[in-house]
Amino acid sequence: MKILEKFPDVYQAHIVQGMLENEGIECEIVNENLPFLGMGVAGFDVRIVVNDEDYDRAKELLAAAGD
Repeated sequence: MKILEKFPDVYQAHIVQGMLENEGIECEIVNENLPFLGMGVAGFDVRIVVNDEDYDRAKELLAAAGD
């Protein structure tokens, strides 16, 4: 598994997770509950991880969605 992206909040992560899953890319949100606990410490941000073989395609989809 590789970290695809880091997010400041869980809501943005869920939007990206939905987009990736609609494209057939399995992903997982890591540290999903930490923002609700008031954790603003560096290194504890919300992350999306994908399988190694899906990483390049997921990066391309994420970049295209940002355009």
